[in-house]
Amino acid sequence: MVVTSRILGTATLYDGLYAQDFPLYGAARRGAPVMAFVRIDAGPILLRGYIAKPDILMLLDESIIEVKDVFSNLPADCTIIINTTRNTRDFKAAHPEIKYLRVFCVDGTGIALEYLKKPIPNVVIIGFLIGITHLITVDAFKKAVRDELKKYPPDLIDKNIAGALKACELVTGAGAGVTAR
Repeated sequence: MVVTSRILGTATLYDGLYAQDFPLYGAARRGAPVMAFVRIDAGPILLRGYIAKPDILMLLDESIIEVKDVFSNLPADCTIIINTTRNTRDFKAAHPEIKYLRVFCVDGTGIALEYLKKPIPNVVIIGFLIGITHLITVDAFKKAVRDELKKYPPDLIDKNIAGALKACELVTGAGAGVTAR
C-alpha cells in the first residue's frame, strides 16, 4: 500500500494537482496490515491526519476485512475497489453494509501473476483505478511508476505498467468482467 500511495501521489503531482500521501503502519513486522492515504486537490492541502471518510477505498488484500472493520461509516458516494477473485454481486451479498455503494472487484493478483509472475497487485490496482475514475492520466502514471520503482530492473517496471494498463483496459474497453452497483 505504501508504494501504491506513493505512485498515486507522485502521478497526481505530475498532472499538476496537489497531493499528500502517507502510510499508517500497524505492528512492525513484514506482512502486517498497512493502510496508506492519499489526498488529492486542485489547491494546496492544509488538512493533515487520518482520512475517516474516503472518496475511494482500495483493498489490495480482502482478508483485511476479517481483522479490521473497513466498511463502517463510509460516505454514500464512496467508490470501493477490491482485489478479489469474487465478482461484485457475490462480494456485495457477503457484505450488505456496502450494497448501495459503487463497488468494483478485480483480480489484481491474477493480472500481476500473468505479467509479473508474482502476486504483487499494487501497481495493477492503480491501473484499474485510472480506468474507473480518470483521477490521473496514464502518462503521469507511467512516469510515476518509473520514478518510484527506479531501484528495480527496467523490465520489471515495464511489466508492472503493462499489467496496470491491462487492468485499466478491463474498465475502459467494454468493461469485460467488471460490474458495479
